[in-house]
Amino acid sequence: MIIFRRILRVNLIKYKKKWIISVCLGLVALIFLAACQNTNSKENEKNASSKLSVVTTFYPVYEFTKNVVGEAGEVSLLVPAGTEPHDYEPSAKDMLKINQSNLFVYHNDNMETWVGKLKNTLGEKSPKIIEGTREIVLLPGSDDEHEHSENESDHHEYDPHTWLSPKMAIKEVKIIEAQLKKLYPKQANLFSENAEKYVKKLSKLDQKYSEELKDAKQKNFVTQHAAFRYLALDYGLNQVYIAGLNPDKEPSAKRLGELKKYVEANSIQYIYFEKNANDKFAKTLAKEAKVNVEVLNPLESLTKKELSEGGNYIKVMEQNLIALKKKTETEGKDIQAEEKSKEVKTVANGYFSDADVKNRSLSDYSGNWQSVYPLLEKGTLDQVFELKSKINKEMSAADYKDYYTKGYKTDVDQILIDDKTMSFVKNGVKESYTYQYKGFKILNYSKGNRGVRYLFESNDPKAGEFKYVQFSDHNISPVKTSHFHIFHGGESQEKVLAELENWPTYYPKKLTGFEIAQEMIAH
Repeated sequence: MIIFRRILRVNLIKYKKKWIISVCLGLVALIFLAACQNTNSKENEKNASSKLSVVTTFYPVYEFTKNVVGEAGEVSLLVPAGTEPHDYEPSAKDMLKINQSNLFVYHNDNMETWVGKLKNTLGEKSPKIIEGTREIVLLPGSDDEHEHSENESDHHEYDPHTWLSPKMAIKEVKIIEAQLKKLYPKQANLFSENAEKYVKKLSKLDQKYSEELKDAKQKNFVTQHAAFRYLALDYGLNQVYIAGLNPDKEPSAKRLGELKKYVEANSIQYIYFEKNANDKFAKTLAKEAKVNVEVLNPLESLTKKELSEGGNYIKVMEQNLIALKKKTETEGKDIQAEEKSKEVKTVANGYFSDADVKNRSLSDYSGNWQSVYPLLEKGTLDQVFELKSKINKEMSAADYKDYYTKGYKTDVDQILIDDKTMSFVKNGVKESYTYQYKGFKILNYSKGNRGVRYLFESNDPKAGEFKYVQFSDHNISPVKTSHFHIFHGGESQEKVLAELENWPTYYPKKLTGFEIAQEMIAH
C-alpha cells in the first residue's frame, strides 16, 4: 500500500510538471500571438496613417481631387449628395472633420463663401489648404433682377461655375496637381501620373464638345439661370438666361406671362432647367409656353443613386452635350436676351450732366501705385484679353493685347501720391514735385459718352514731362479712387488733353498681378 502511494505521488508530480510546462508554453504562444497581432495592428495603422486624409467641398472638387490623389489618400466629400452647395454652411461636425484631415480642397472663396471664416478658426495643426481655381480669372457675376427681394443676396460677385466647361476643368485639375506636388513632393510623380491619365480623359471630352458644337446651327440656348457661361464662351455658344428665375420656387402669374411672351417672340423650342429644378414649375411653363423642357445638369451635386450607379463628371457632361445638341442642331433665328428695363447710363460708363461734375483734390489719388504695363509684358493679363475676346467677339485676344499695349505703355513703373506731392519712379529713379489743382475738363467722345480729366500743375522748373498732369478714373466727384489713368506732359494742359490713345493705368501697389487682372475683368 505504501509503495502504491509512492508511485501515485511520483506520477502526480510528473503530471503537474507536464501541466505547468504546457500552461507555460500556451502562455508563451498567446504572448507571441498577441505580439504578432499588435505588430500587425501597428503596421496596419502605419499604412493607414501614411495615406493622406483629404476633405473636399462639393462634387466637382471631389471628383477632380480624387483622380489626382489616387492611392495616395482617402478623399471624402463634405457637402452631402443631393445638397445645394451654394446655400451650404458647415456644421460643427463638418468643421471637426476638416480640422482632423491632412488636406482641405475647395473651389474658391466666391463659391464656398464660408471658407474665409474657416481659415480664421484653424489652429497650428490645421490641414493644408488647396484652392481649385487659384490664379484663374473669373467672369463677373450676373445680377438677377426679377426674383430677388432687397434682402436676398444669392448672386456671386464672380461667376464660380468654371467646372461646367471641360476646358476649365482641365485647368482646375492641373492647378490641384501643382499644389499637391508642392505640398507633398515625395509623391509628386504619383500625382503627375494620375493627373496625366485624368487630363487625357478630360481632353477627349473637350475635343468632343469642340467638334460637335463648332458647326452649331443655332448658337444661342436658354437656361433658367446663368450657370453655363464658361461652357458657352469656350465652345462658341451664347447662353441666354432667364433673369431672376430661381430653380426652387415658382414665378408669379405675371412673371409666367412674361416668359410665355418671350418664348413665343423668339420661337424657342427648348428651355434648359437644372437637374434639381422644381418639376411642377417646369411642367407649368412647358404647358403655358408650349415648349420642350430639357435638363442641363450643373454638376454641383450628384444624388446617392447617381453615384451608386457609377455616375461621374465625364458621364454627366456627355449627357449635357446630348441635351445641348437638341437645340444647336435645330435651325432657327437667333434668340435675343430677355428684354430688361432700359439700361441705366451710369457715370462710370460716361453718362452724366455738366452740373454733376465736382472739383476734386490730389488726396483722392493718394497712395502707392503700380503701373499695369509690366504685368501686360509678363503675360499676367493674358487671361483678361482671352476672356474679353470670348465675351465681345469683336477682336481676338491678340488684338486686345495690342490695343492695351498701346494704351498702357509707360516707363513710369510706380507713382507715390500724397495731398500735395507726386513722386514718379522711372528706371529706378524717383522724381518728386509739388502740385496745385487747376480744375477739370469734360471731354465728349464719338460714341456718345463723356469723360472728365482732373488737371494738376507743378511750378517746379525741373518738372519737365511731369509739369502738367491729368487724372481720369471714371468718377466725377470727390471719392478715393481704386485705380486711375494718368496723362502728363511738359508743354501745356491742352496738349495733354489731346492724348486719347495712350492712357497709362495704375492700381494699388499692394495688389498682386492676379488681383489686378481679376479687377479688370470685373470692371
